[in-house]
Amino acid sequence: MARITDQKKIERLKQATMKLVVERGFGGASAALIAKEAEVASGYFYMHYKGKYEMVNSILQEVYQEVFGEFEVLIEKELSFSETIETMVRDFVRMANAEPIKVKFLYVLTNDYSFVIDQTIRENTFEIIRKVKEFGQSSNALDAAISEDDLYLILFINTIQYINQRYKNSKQKVKISDADVDHLLYLFNKILR
Repeated sequence: MARITDQKKIERLKQATMKLVVERGFGGASAALIAKEAEVASGYFYMHYKGKYEMVNSILQEVYQEVFGEFEVLIEKELSFSETIETMVRDFVRMANAEPIKVKFLYVLTNDYSFVIDQTIRENTFEIIRKVKEFGQSSNALDAAISEDDLYLILFINTIQYINQRYKNSKQKVKISDADVDHLLYLFNKILR
C-alpha cells in the first residue's frame, strides 16, 4: 500500500522542526514535540521520517541547497569574484529577511555540539566552497593562503553569526538592511585580500 503524503502536513512538520530546534536546540526537539507542534499524529511523522535526525537533515539539506546552490550558478556567470560574493551574501540576506527561521535554524545547528551534519551535506558544501576558492584564487581576488575551511568560516559562518547578532539585539522583527550587507561585505573584503 502506497503512502499518502499531504504536502501541507509535511510543510507543517518542517516549520515545527525548525521552530523547535531554534527554541530548544537539537536535543530538546523530540519527534513527539515536533508532531504535536505540527498538529499531526506521531505515526504520520514516523511514516515519512525514521526519526528527528533524518527530519532535521532533510530540512538542512534543503536550506544548504538554497544557500550554496546559488554559488554554483553564480560561478558559471561571467561575474568577478567580488560580484559573486556580493550577490551570494545579498541572496542569503534576502532569504533571512523573508524566512528568518531558516537562518536561525542554521545558526543553532552550526553551534549545537549534539548535532552532527550529515557527511553528504558537508561534502557537497565543501565541493562548492572549493570551486569558489579556486575561482577567487585563479583571478587573484582571493589570498592564496585562504583554505576551504577558512572560506567556509569567513563567508558562511560569519554571515550566519552577523545576521544572528541582529536578531539577538532586537526585540522587534528584524530586517537586515542594505547598510548591514554593505558593512558585512566591507569586512569580507578586508579579510579575504
